[in-house]
Amino acid sequence: MKKLLAVALLATMMLSLCAPALADVYKDAGFIKKIPMKPKYTEENEHKGTVEKITYTCHQYVKDEGDTEFVLEKDMYVYLPYGYSEDQEYNVLILMHGGGEDERYWLSEERMGKPTCAVLDNMMEKGEMEPTIVVAPTSNRGREPGTEAVPRQFSDSNPAAQGENPAENEASAAPQPEWKTPFWMEVRYDILPLIETRYSTFAHGDVSEENLKATRDHRGIAGFSMGSGTTRSVMQHCLDIFSNIGNYSGGSDSQDFFDAMASEEFKDLPIKFWYHGEGSEDFALEGHLNFCAAILEKMSDRVVDGENYAYVEFKGGTHAYNCWLPHMYNCLRVFFK
Repeated sequence: MKKLLAVALLATMMLSLCAPALADVYKDAGFIKKIPMKPKYTEENEHKGTVEKITYTCHQYVKDEGDTEFVLEKDMYVYLPYGYSEDQEYNVLILMHGGGEDERYWLSEERMGKPTCAVLDNMMEKGEMEPTIVVAPTSNRGREPGTEAVPRQFSDSNPAAQGENPAENEASAAPQPEWKTPFWMEVRYDILPLIETRYSTFAHGDVSEENLKATRDHRGIAGFSMGSGTTRSVMQHCLDIFSNIGNYSGGSDSQDFFDAMASEEFKDLPIKFWYHGEGSEDFALEGHLNFCAAILEKMSDRVVDGENYAYVEFKGGTHAYNCWLPHMYNCLRVFFK
């Protein structure tokens, strides 16, 4: 056991030593390189975007024993940049929460919405990010539908539109961590069709499979901790409609993920940008470093450090929002460029 621990520690040290110097590799990215963030990033801007809460219905992709309903009601929050106009096309970034949190975490003032939106407002005004709609859904289970929810807006390829349960072969009788459930189906078949028909995105309201694939460079997903796992799960099934990825405080070098990346469906799809963010004191650091090493080894023909891939580690950073917020900032510096 001691020998195994020593080998693991040595591997972690080697990965850290091999990590590129930010000043050299990412010098043109404009990344935040250390924490805490300077107040200028989070101070209130007079040109504020707006946050909308959407209550919607979606398919119940994982059924518990005794369930009879195939439809659930859920909430998500949507940030629209200041000056949002139907005459402009906007990118879409989905931001996922971690364990014990929900759709309120990133954008609601009940949780971290005020500083998150301040960063987004300041970035937009300074031209540091492309015009982007930010969506904060939840991978948690929903509730029985009420009367105020937006009706389902399934994409044309969703089996649920025909009353089928497309997750029946993936659901387990035993409880699963949320990021292991088929939340990717909700993203693909419910959330994106709703967002990209309700707002002015590059999809122009056409949420057919063909058009979602054609506009994948204008779509991204990122998340922290369990939300990093959710992000991996979505990418494992939806790389054809997303090309910008952000993993914060979490990673797993599971072979099924890399098998999916190398599948006939996905093997020729380019990745526009893949951002990895950590803290040097984060308990998830070792697993994330192993994930990064596996990516650079197994996907070297598609990701190049300093070009369409970055690993940023904040000295002294822990498993906390004061790391995740600047990681979000860094993502939006390079996504959709």
